[in-house]
Amino acid sequence: MKTPSFVLDFNDDADVPIIKNRMEQDYPFLRISRVEIQGETLLKTECGGQRFFCLSHGQGEAFLPAGYRTQEGDGVVLPSEDYQPDTIDPDFKALLEKIAAGQDSISSPKALPPIDAILGRRSSCGKYFRGDIAGELWRLLEQAPRPWSMDSHVEATLEQLFACYRKQGFSTKKADSWETVMAGDQLLVSGDEELRVRGRFTCFSLENIERSTPHVSKVRRLRYLLDTAGGCSPGFDPFRRLPITWFPNDPGEEGDGLNFFNNHVVNIPAENSPTHFHPPIPIGGGMPQTEFYLVLDPSEYQLATAGEEPSIVLYPNLADLSRYEIHRLKPGMFVYMPPGVGHRGLNVFAMIMTIPGFKPGNELYLDYDICERAGGTSPYNENHLKSKNYDRLEDWYITCPR
Repeated sequence: MKTPSFVLDFNDDADVPIIKNRMEQDYPFLRISRVEIQGETLLKTECGGQRFFCLSHGQGEAFLPAGYRTQEGDGVVLPSEDYQPDTIDPDFKALLEKIAAGQDSISSPKALPPIDAILGRRSSCGKYFRGDIAGELWRLLEQAPRPWSMDSHVEATLEQLFACYRKQGFSTKKADSWETVMAGDQLLVSGDEELRVRGRFTCFSLENIERSTPHVSKVRRLRYLLDTAGGCSPGFDPFRRLPITWFPNDPGEEGDGLNFFNNHVVNIPAENSPTHFHPPIPIGGGMPQTEFYLVLDPSEYQLATAGEEPSIVLYPNLADLSRYEIHRLKPGMFVYMPPGVGHRGLNVFAMIMTIPGFKPGNELYLDYDICERAGGTSPYNENHLKSKNYDRLEDWYITCPR
């Protein structure tokens, strides 16, 4: 019988084949590997597909030529001596101005933070717009009930963002140069492309052999991405950056769209972390969502963790919430959680990845049922007892078909 989840060490030569074999069994279109960079080399695909390299530790450089285009720069602004931001498209600027003028009509309180973040990407002079708003559009779909606005014209204007966001927020490189990459950053090559890198670092590599057309830029560096962490925890630094998030084409779209892989990098304090699972029968169609962690070292970003030991709680059987596993975590560990496995990260800094992506509506919160059904014998987050967002847990007592 297949183990529903596992916790292994990505730095251990004996564990990497287990990770590779299980993921490729579950997803035959993937090729998984660990890539060690020592010196200078060319990153390439193995099968002519679309290959991501997610840096787990170490540091190096990537060679980016003049003319390279990226949607980074909504966090730390890309250096002006190296990059020129696009002048904002007049039609897109007009959309943003309509949304800004209609903010008083926003009827869903949870819609305000992502809308503010979208508008906040405009430069103070009004000439430029920097960054990728896919994450904010995902938050509108996932967290904010419709209608977002009491004004039908503002609602329609918000919907128009889904049709044009992928063309906005770019900057162009002015001259060839090497640029720093580090743990948590992500590199991408597709088809017959190559990317020159140098340094000493290790990557989790994931290639989709059935796709060769990229939908994100070659390099996503955390320092140049907007931090979307909300709230605060005493002695624990908030951190949430989205190298790739869900790419919606339409607010009513179902299925998997452009995605086969998402990730974000998060410093997770225990008090803010809900126990949740991803349904074996996906809400909205497409593939069910598998989640996996690659644990990172918080010292790489000088993050405070209040001295707490990182761990994860797993619930392998939703029908018996008295059964759970607690695993202590350290940098380099890899946690694999298929659909239907309850999980909660505690005080851990990790790259959190999913296949086919963080699908809107496919995160179901489990803390209330753990409290009610396990008789106080299983750990849960009392801060999320009111977060339950499904009717009957029994509806999810099935094994995900493959």
